[in-house]
Amino acid sequence: MNILQIVLIVAVAALVIGKRLTGRPVDTRRSVVMPGVLAVYGFFILQKSGTLTHTDQEWLGIQAAVSVAVGLIRGTSIHLYEREGVLWARYRPLTILLWLGSFALRFGLDAAAVSAGAGKSVMTSSTMLMFGLSLAAESLVVLPRAHASGIPVLARS
Repeated sequence: MNILQIVLIVAVAALVIGKRLTGRPVDTRRSVVMPGVLAVYGFFILQKSGTLTHTDQEWLGIQAAVSVAVGLIRGTSIHLYEREGVLWARYRPLTILLWLGSFALRFGLDAAAVSAGAGKSVMTSSTMLMFGLSLAAESLVVLPRAHASGIPVLARS
């Protein structure tokens, strides 16, 4: 992973978390497309890291499962409320704690994976993929909650 990719990951994470801290309308398209784009981009970054060993694959599977689990949990912590006639979502302090915990968990899993023989470049190259998976899992919880609220949700085409 090069410095440009690191800057891109930090910028995207800061933008996503920052916007969700202040609140924004729940948007079905954005909630599906953005995590998908990030995951696909992350997959291509991972592919450039080289051939994956069996150990790499095992640890990527563990990291993917953890990313999805944390995203699902985080999705339950998001505050949904009506504003200007549509449903809005905002991160709560608990949501931020879950993000911080997921960052710490990610670093810990990377260290454990490398100690177990997984490639460091593979583990660091998977960051954007795992970020996209985590956001997709968050959306899997938030969107059904949003639609069940009965409050109109943005659904741009």
